[in-house]
Amino acid sequence: MDLVAKENLGEAITVSTSPGGTKLFVRMSDSLLFEPGNATPTPASLPLLGKVAQIIGEAKKPVRVEGHTDNVPIHTDRFPSNWELSTERASSVIAYLINQYSLSPELLSAGGYSEYRPVAPNDTPENRARNRRVEFVILDEND
Repeated sequence: MDLVAKENLGEAITVSTSPGGTKLFVRMSDSLLFEPGNATPTPASLPLLGKVAQIIGEAKKPVRVEGHTDNVPIHTDRFPSNWELSTERASSVIAYLINQYSLSPELLSAGGYSEYRPVAPNDTPENRARNRRVEFVILDEND
């Protein structure tokens, strides 16, 4: 994806497709979007979310925003578990995209998967960092 190369984000963003090509996955490291243990996008992340909003707006396809964590437990007043953190991160990204870029709410959905859909084993700090992510899943209209 040109945006990834242009912004020099190859380490923090990956783009892939499903085996049948019916889904496009844009995976962003949580460190690009959030402070640790927080679900509000940082001011520094907002220009990047604007670029993602442009891509989503042009695609005019359903998009599922998914929050993922590593397996290190969180337990705060706001986030009793990784379920709440992952779900609120996805929801806050959607709210921002709708409120700031007027994306069609009918095309957006949020999901929180906690630690249960890792892309790497949670056995090193680097792999745990890979698992802490937000994914934009752009779906074929028939999915």
